[in-house]
Amino acid sequence: MSQVFQIGGLELKAFSDGILKTSTEFVLGMEQPQAKSLTGANDEGAVFIPVNNFLFQKDGATVLIDAGAGDTMQATLGRLPANLASAGHGPETITHIILTHIHPDHANGLVDAAGAALFPNAEILVHAQEFDFWMAENDGSENDTIKRQRARNKINLAPYLDRVRRMRDGEVVLGCSPMLAPGHSPGHTCWRIGEGRDAFVAWGDLVHFSDIQIGHPDVAVKYDLDPDLARRSRLRMLDMVAADGLAVAGAHVAAPGLGYLTRRGTGYEFSAA
Repeated sequence: MSQVFQIGGLELKAFSDGILKTSTEFVLGMEQPQAKSLTGANDEGAVFIPVNNFLFQKDGATVLIDAGAGDTMQATLGRLPANLASAGHGPETITHIILTHIHPDHANGLVDAAGAALFPNAEILVHAQEFDFWMAENDGSENDTIKRQRARNKINLAPYLDRVRRMRDGEVVLGCSPMLAPGHSPGHTCWRIGEGRDAFVAWGDLVHFSDIQIGHPDVAVKYDLDPDLARRSRLRMLDMVAADGLAVAGAHVAAPGLGYLTRRGTGYEFSAA
């Protein structure tokens, strides 16, 4: 199943990879009673957040934004390939995959259980800073999380190494331009796609708990490698998106994840498209 939206001259389709079980215990900078109240979490703080993906076609290309979790994480994830196929987008039809960052629920779905490319004809577009960090060799200073993720990312990207385009801010491919928004990961990227005010922003993990972090953008999460830097990136990007009136495609915003921001006091309000 997909939902279709017209943004400028693009037909943007939203697909679900499923829902990810997490906890308000990962929230930094807000007391648990308020976090639980805003998210609807249970007494223990458990809550599910959506994992949204997006697809559009331009100039003969079929572009997928992030690749889902595959079958590597939770049983409630890994639905993206079937949902794409049901809408007529088999994996062989995808020509480009934009990565907002290289974390499990965004990149593990690049490969199957044997490590073969799930999207045999796709070129990967990723910010050079993100690619270089996760594909670097360990020097002994890394924590266990980084070591595990680097090992997994070498599996995820191995079959694509001859078709990875390492991009930098200001470059444009198929109307897609990366805007570095680091903190969650060193090269976490928001992508501006389209022209002028008809563009939309695929913002990846700029927010995780959308019921909290859109209205309270100072709140960070333990998932961020650098929570303070992630907070600064979030404040900067939310301000730009609202000021420019751009549409948003949010990976962890209430499904299907498409809408607009309006300023509300010190925070923002999200309205579905």
